[in-house]
Amino acid sequence: MSSSDRTDHPLSKVVVMSAPSAGAGDASEGLLPSGLTDLLAPQAEQDAKAVEAVLSCFAAFGYQRIKPPLVEFEHNLLAEGPGAALAEQTFRLLDPISRRMMALRSDMTAQIARIAGTRLARYPRPLRLAYGGEVMRVVPDVLNPERQLMQAGAEIIGRDDKLAATEIILLGVRALNQAGILDLTIDLGLPCLTEAVLGDELSAMDVAVKDEMFSAISDRDITRLTKLPLKAAPHLAEIIDASGAAADRLAEVAKILPDAAAEQLSGLIDIATSLNGLIPDIAITLDPLDMQVYGYHTSVSFSVFGAGLKGAIARGGAYVTGYDEKAMGLSVFMERVLRSLPTPQQTPVIYIPATVGLAAGLQLVERGRHVLYGTKGAKAEAEAKALNCAYILREAGGMPEKL
Repeated sequence: MSSSDRTDHPLSKVVVMSAPSAGAGDASEGLLPSGLTDLLAPQAEQDAKAVEAVLSCFAAFGYQRIKPPLVEFEHNLLAEGPGAALAEQTFRLLDPISRRMMALRSDMTAQIARIAGTRLARYPRPLRLAYGGEVMRVVPDVLNPERQLMQAGAEIIGRDDKLAATEIILLGVRALNQAGILDLTIDLGLPCLTEAVLGDELSAMDVAVKDEMFSAISDRDITRLTKLPLKAAPHLAEIIDASGAAADRLAEVAKILPDAAAEQLSGLIDIATSLNGLIPDIAITLDPLDMQVYGYHTSVSFSVFGAGLKGAIARGGAYVTGYDEKAMGLSVFMERVLRSLPTPQQTPVIYIPATVGLAAGLQLVERGRHVLYGTKGAKAEAEAKALNCAYILREAGGMPEKL
């Protein structure tokens, strides 16, 4: 359920509207561009609490929080690495001061890499950094109609080994659990395994055959794959057939692969084995030929799914920053996290009539209660009900009464 579908509180009834056509006149007042929404109470508060729960989990594991700007110069934000991979999803604008092109971030990973490679270049590695903030996409993905998204994430700068991968995945699971998401599945992949299996055969491959091969792998179509004129096709088919929850079959397949591919696959199995020991209640699927990630991952990649939710609620993996540093990262898509949380309940509010005074309300706030001060001259009980207050304090020093 999206936030706009929840109706527990009068303010939660948010209508998502696309931008009107030109000439709509006054009818356009209050309309927002396609993919943008107003998040009202009580979902806005739930949103903030969920983000803070995720970030507090990152902090508990020693990840230092940083806050990059919303907009940067285009050549920095879209530099080689994570930024370049998302260039087509990025809005551009002209800076009227410098007269240089700027870009509105569509992902924060590239910014973390820039900060690590410049402002924090002399800090000892590995760096563990965390972040949370809004990002803006040119076009929404098929599973999420929103273009303004809240992204929370963590990065290990300076390492991309098996232990770093296990740590960052464990961190993501713990953070999602802390935000209230318990029924999770992890998919582990190796975006570069196909190239390692093919070896020199890849460079000599016809473009049409290459496209057909990647299409067959994406569709997990073993029949179509094995009909292609490729020496490595049987090995790729064996990997697809052995993919799943059990690592034993993939371990046997690794024995017949070229050394580079066998090393990658064995490493993935080691990560899965470690995670099974650390979080035995989480389902782990091995899908080594999965390439449906951001396009800049260099070895292991992963996706985290929640029961009943469409699409991944977190993704990550190993990559190389634009400053030639190895890194391991995690991104959590908070909009998808919020869809799986129970509908929030509005915090009970105590109405303080103007005649009772501000001091009485202050005393209640200091005791952890929520109050709302009434308007001078208003009919207290009528205004309290109109403002959706649950209680009213009729006199200073008295007990709040339920409305």
